[in-house]
Amino acid sequence: MAALLEMRGIVRCYGAVRANDGVDLDVNAGEIVGLLGENGSGKSTLMKVLFGMVPADAGGIVFRSREFSNHNPREAMTAGIAMIHQHFMLVEAMSVLENVMLGWADAGRLLRRDAIAARIHAVSRQFGLDLDPHARVADLPLGRRQRIEILKALLREADLLILDEPTSNLDPASSEE
Repeated sequence: MAALLEMRGIVRCYGAVRANDGVDLDVNAGEIVGLLGENGSGKSTLMKVLFGMVPADAGGIVFRSREFSNHNPREAMTAGIAMIHQHFMLVEAMSVLENVMLGWADAGRLLRRDAIAARIHAVSRQFGLDLDPHARVADLPLGRRQRIEILKALLREADLLILDEPTSNLDPASSEE
Protein backbone atom coordinates (compact mmCIF):
# COMPACT_ATOMS: atom_id res chain seq x y z
CA MET A 1 0.00 0.00 0.00
CA ALA A 2 1.38 3.40 -0.97
CA ALA A 3 2.05 6.03 1.67
CA LEU A 4 -0.50 8.84 1.98
CA LEU A 5 2.37 11.31 1.75
CA GLU A 6 5.88 10.97 0.35
CA MET A 7 8.33 13.86 0.47
CA ARG A 8 11.65 13.15 -1.25
CA GLY A 9 14.86 15.15 -1.22
CA ILE A 10 13.20 18.37 -0.08
CA VAL A 11 15.57 21.33 -0.12
CA ARG A 12 14.54 24.81 0.96
CA CYS A 13 17.05 27.64 1.27
CA TYR A 14 16.73 31.14 2.64
CA GLY A 15 19.71 32.89 1.11
CA ALA A 16 22.80 30.92 2.13
CA VAL A 17 20.93 29.07 4.91
CA ARG A 18 19.63 25.58 4.08
CA ALA A 19 16.55 25.17 6.25
CA ASN A 20 15.87 21.75 4.68
CA ASP A 21 18.67 19.76 3.09
CA GLY A 22 17.42 16.69 1.23
CA VAL A 23 14.64 15.75 3.67
CA ASP A 24 12.61 12.57 3.11
CA LEU A 25 9.33 11.93 4.94
CA ASP A 26 6.67 9.23 4.54
CA VAL A 27 3.29 9.32 6.29
CA ASN A 28 0.78 6.48 6.06
CA ALA A 29 -2.98 6.92 6.43
CA GLY A 30 -4.02 6.81 10.09
CA GLU A 31 -0.47 7.36 11.29
CA ILE A 32 0.61 10.04 13.76
CA VAL A 33 4.08 11.40 13.05
CA GLY A 34 5.98 13.93 15.14
CA LEU A 35 8.95 15.92 13.92
CA LEU A 36 11.47 16.69 16.64
CA GLY A 37 14.30 19.17 16.53
CA GLU A 38 15.67 22.34 18.00
CA ASN A 39 14.35 25.77 17.12
CA GLY A 40 15.54 26.66 13.65
CA SER A 41 16.04 23.05 12.57
CA GLY A 42 13.59 23.32 9.66
CA LYS A 43 10.46 21.57 10.97
CA SER A 44 8.10 24.47 10.27
CA THR A 45 9.78 25.16 6.94
CA LEU A 46 9.20 21.56 5.83
CA MET A 47 5.52 21.83 6.75
CA LYS A 48 5.23 25.16 4.93
CA VAL A 49 6.67 23.49 1.83
CA LEU A 50 4.12 20.68 2.17
CA PHE A 51 1.24 23.12 2.61
CA GLY A 52 2.36 25.26 -0.33
CA MET A 53 3.23 28.36 1.65
CA VAL A 54 6.81 28.34 0.36
CA PRO A 55 8.20 26.43 -2.63
CA ALA A 56 10.85 23.74 -2.35
CA ASP A 57 14.11 24.56 -4.11
CA ALA A 58 14.50 20.87 -4.93
CA GLY A 59 12.77 17.57 -4.27
CA GLY A 60 9.28 16.27 -4.79
CA ILE A 61 6.01 15.57 -3.03
CA VAL A 62 3.55 12.76 -3.73
CA PHE A 63 0.18 12.97 -1.96
CA ARG A 64 -2.40 10.20 -2.38
CA SER A 65 -0.23 8.64 -5.12
CA ARG A 66 -0.24 11.84 -7.21
CA GLU A 67 2.61 14.26 -7.88
CA PHE A 68 1.95 17.32 -5.77
CA SER A 69 4.30 20.25 -6.28
CA ASN A 70 4.21 23.92 -7.24
CA HIS A 71 0.99 24.24 -5.26
CA ASN A 72 -0.47 26.87 -2.96
CA PRO A 73 -2.39 26.54 0.33
CA ARG A 74 -5.80 26.58 -1.39
CA GLU A 75 -4.74 23.66 -3.61
CA ALA A 76 -3.37 21.86 -0.55
CA MET A 77 -6.70 22.28 1.25
CA THR A 78 -8.63 21.12 -1.82
CA ALA A 79 -6.39 18.04 -1.99
CA GLY A 80 -7.16 17.18 1.65
CA ILE A 81 -4.29 18.76 3.59
CA ALA A 82 -5.03 21.08 6.51
CA MET A 83 -2.52 23.04 8.57
CA ILE A 84 -2.96 24.49 12.02
CA HIS A 85 -0.39 27.22 12.28
CA GLN A 86 1.66 28.19 15.28
CA HIS A 87 0.06 31.63 15.00
CA PHE A 88 -3.66 31.20 14.43
CA MET A 89 -5.26 32.36 11.18
CA LEU A 90 -8.46 33.79 12.66
CA VAL A 91 -10.27 37.12 12.40
CA GLU A 92 -10.78 38.15 16.02
CA ALA A 93 -13.68 40.53 15.33
CA MET A 94 -15.70 37.70 13.76
CA SER A 95 -17.59 34.79 15.30
CA VAL A 96 -16.53 31.15 15.29
CA LEU A 97 -19.14 30.57 12.56
CA GLU A 98 -17.83 33.39 10.37
CA ASN A 99 -14.23 32.23 10.76
CA VAL A 100 -15.18 28.69 9.79
CA MET A 101 -16.98 29.97 6.68
CA LEU A 102 -13.98 32.00 5.47
CA GLY A 103 -12.38 30.21 2.54
CA TRP A 104 -14.59 27.13 2.87
CA ALA A 105 -15.97 26.22 -0.55
CA ASP A 106 -18.80 24.10 0.94
CA ALA A 107 -20.10 27.06 2.95
CA GLY A 108 -21.52 28.59 -0.23
CA ARG A 109 -23.36 25.39 -1.09
CA LEU A 110 -24.91 25.12 2.36
CA LEU A 111 -26.07 28.75 2.10
CA ARG A 112 -27.86 28.89 5.41
CA ARG A 113 -25.85 30.12 8.38
CA ASP A 114 -28.07 28.16 10.76
CA ALA A 115 -27.26 24.91 8.92
CA ILE A 116 -23.53 25.64 9.14
CA ALA A 117 -23.88 26.59 12.82
CA ALA A 118 -25.65 23.28 13.49
CA ARG A 119 -22.85 21.39 11.74
CA ILE A 120 -20.23 23.30 13.77
CA HIS A 121 -22.10 22.45 16.97
CA ALA A 122 -22.41 18.75 16.06
CA VAL A 123 -18.75 18.30 15.06
CA SER A 124 -17.63 20.33 18.07
CA ARG A 125 -19.59 18.02 20.40
CA GLN A 126 -18.46 14.86 18.57
CA PHE A 127 -14.79 15.71 19.12
CA GLY A 128 -15.14 17.37 22.54
CA LEU A 129 -14.14 20.83 21.29
CA ASP A 130 -16.90 22.67 23.18
CA LEU A 131 -17.28 25.63 20.80
CA ASP A 132 -20.22 28.00 20.47
CA PRO A 133 -20.61 28.93 16.77
CA HIS A 134 -21.84 32.40 17.73
CA ALA A 135 -19.03 33.27 20.17
CA ARG A 136 -16.77 36.13 19.09
CA VAL A 137 -13.18 34.95 18.63
CA ALA A 138 -11.75 37.97 20.48
CA ASP A 139 -13.63 36.86 23.61
CA LEU A 140 -12.13 33.36 23.61
CA PRO A 141 -8.91 32.21 25.32
CA LEU A 142 -6.06 30.89 23.16
CA GLY A 143 -6.95 27.25 23.82
CA ARG A 144 -10.44 27.73 22.40
CA ARG A 145 -9.05 29.65 19.43
CA GLN A 146 -6.84 26.71 18.59
CA ARG A 147 -9.92 24.48 18.74
CA ILE A 148 -11.50 26.65 16.04
CA GLU A 149 -8.55 25.89 13.77
CA ILE A 150 -8.91 22.17 14.53
CA LEU A 151 -12.67 22.39 13.89
CA LYS A 152 -12.03 24.00 10.49
CA ALA A 153 -9.81 21.06 9.51
CA LEU A 154 -12.38 18.53 10.73
CA LEU A 155 -15.22 20.21 8.85
CA ARG A 156 -13.17 20.17 5.66
CA GLU A 157 -12.55 16.44 6.20
CA ALA A 158 -8.79 16.73 5.76
CA ASP A 159 -6.88 13.50 5.14
CA LEU A 160 -3.63 14.97 6.47
CA LEU A 161 -3.55 17.36 9.42
CA ILE A 162 -0.39 19.36 10.08
CA LEU A 163 0.01 20.84 13.56
CA ASP A 164 2.85 23.37 13.62
CA GLU A 165 4.06 23.64 17.23
CA PRO A 166 0.50 23.26 18.55
CA THR A 167 1.24 24.13 22.19
CA SER A 168 3.79 26.93 21.76
CA ASN A 169 1.28 29.76 22.36
CA LEU A 170 -0.85 28.00 24.97
CA ASP A 171 -0.70 28.17 28.75
CA PRO A 172 -0.05 24.86 30.57
CA ALA A 173 -3.75 24.24 31.33
CA SER A 174 -4.76 24.73 27.69
CA SER A 175 -1.89 22.50 26.55
CA GLU A 176 -3.15 19.71 28.82
CA GLU A 177 -6.65 19.92 27.31
